[in-house]
Amino acid sequence: MTLSQLRFAAAVARAGSFTTAAAECFATQPSLSNAVAQLEDELGEKLFVRTTRKVGLTPFGEQMLPEILRILRAQEDLEEKAKAFLSPPRPIIRIGVSPLLGTEFLSLLFEPFRDQHKALEIVLREMNMSELGQMLEAGQLDFVLGVAGSGEGKLESTFLYQEPLLYLQKGGPASRASGKAVRLAEIADETFVMVPDTCGLAKTVRSLFRSHRKTLKEYSGEAMSYRVLEQWTALGIGSAIVPESKLIGKRSGSARILDKKGAEVSISYEATWKKESEKIKHIKDFATYLKKVVPALGSGMAKGSRKLR
Repeated sequence: MTLSQLRFAAAVARAGSFTTAAAECFATQPSLSNAVAQLEDELGEKLFVRTTRKVGLTPFGEQMLPEILRILRAQEDLEEKAKAFLSPPRPIIRIGVSPLLGTEFLSLLFEPFRDQHKALEIVLREMNMSELGQMLEAGQLDFVLGVAGSGEGKLESTFLYQEPLLYLQKGGPASRASGKAVRLAEIADETFVMVPDTCGLAKTVRSLFRSHRKTLKEYSGEAMSYRVLEQWTALGIGSAIVPESKLIGKRSGSARILDKKGAEVSISYEATWKKESEKIKHIKDFATYLKKVVPALGSGMAKGSRKLR
């Protein structure tokens, strides 16, 4: 068993596709597939269910994935500690981000701060919101960026930006919703495909339905990625609700959602951190930057480009 095999397996689980995972890992698909197969042989059971249309975790895979991710995080922590020991110390800001926030978008948001603090290192870590919250509490992260309302009340927080939530009707672009806005009440009786309640999207969708006093009908299975959500809606398995920045296919098959007052439904993101961490100067500087500068940048970029990922 090798770390490369574990990384490949984690990438396949995240992407829901061997092809996409191979591209993300800068590997050929045959080499990635062979590595995953070797890992499955060593573990004694299949991690993935493979079909011509999708790749999903087996029950065994669902049990093993958290352990695989734990090992990879431990390896990352070991490398970070070794680097900290061997290299001269420099200020570091450790930021955890929800998978909903695109790294390209975050890079643009952080660029002005980096330009003014060239000696400072920003380290990003993408994980599930529950794990990010635990790491923030344990002092392993300085900031968490995720869906607004996900943090605890005792934490400091500031708004970052918001983006529209889009409705994808089962059946794909030929659906009646194509290119038009729909009211939530018009789609409330449909069955929706969901992702696991980890990144903040599922919680947001459920809260949206509760605020309209509607019962959310959830498909019994779960998609492992936003790409799979789109694929399953195209297959007619169910409808879906996704942030605009996570829409991979053509937007002709999507529709904006309007609430009961006719306003466009959106998802908001925020930054959270511990107040006591502001005793450290570069942490306080970054918190001030988030509160004063980032919301304006996020608003400007959202208007200029709806497809930043």
